[in-house]
Amino acid sequence: MASDKSKIDRAAAAKARPLGVRGYRVRDVARAAERRREILLGAARAFAYGGYDATNMDQIAHECGLAKGHIYHYFRSKEEIFTEIRIELVKRLIERMAAIAPLAAKDPELALRKATAVAIARIFEDEGRYERAVPDPVSLSPENQKRIRTLGRRYEQMFANIVRRGIDQGVFVAGNPKLMTFVILRAAFTVANWYREGGKWKPQWIVEQVTDQLVRSVREPGARDIT
Repeated sequence: MASDKSKIDRAAAAKARPLGVRGYRVRDVARAAERRREILLGAARAFAYGGYDATNMDQIAHECGLAKGHIYHYFRSKEEIFTEIRIELVKRLIERMAAIAPLAAKDPELALRKATAVAIARIFEDEGRYERAVPDPVSLSPENQKRIRTLGRRYEQMFANIVRRGIDQGVFVAGNPKLMTFVILRAAFTVANWYREGGKWKPQWIVEQVTDQLVRSVREPGARDIT
């Protein structure tokens, strides 16, 4: 009986494991997640070096240090990999924004400062270093373009809500929150275009200085500090 129960439990546990893209059961979920991350990071490097259209699965595999067939255990195509790179990037930003957003009710300037710093600091982390170097290719399917666009708009809306709070409280200059958000985020993300690794400007200094300039650009002159 005990042996039968053990077999049943093992079978149930096997069925509970998620399916891979080829229909097999994932034995080690944590290891699979780590391998996916490694592939996404390697692919991001490949796209940054060669551009989306000129990069193929062989080049992605080479950058990851894996056989091409192994990558197909996790992703079906180059487009799926690229889409997941974008999706994961925005999801991480949304998660961090969710922790910052409540601060805006009491101190919108502090919330904006933290949100802007996060947007800039992303490019100095492994996952974000290469992701912004490649624009969304027009060859992406409408479905994947929509997935990326929908998440991006959600993130921008969360950012705009902080700006709107600051305007309503007289901390930020009057203006269109959506437009102000667009300007701040584009300035933050384009740091990736001019930052040079190993240069005299260190990442933390860049984050602090650019954040300060962007926040000061929308702060209402003479606005009282909110405590």
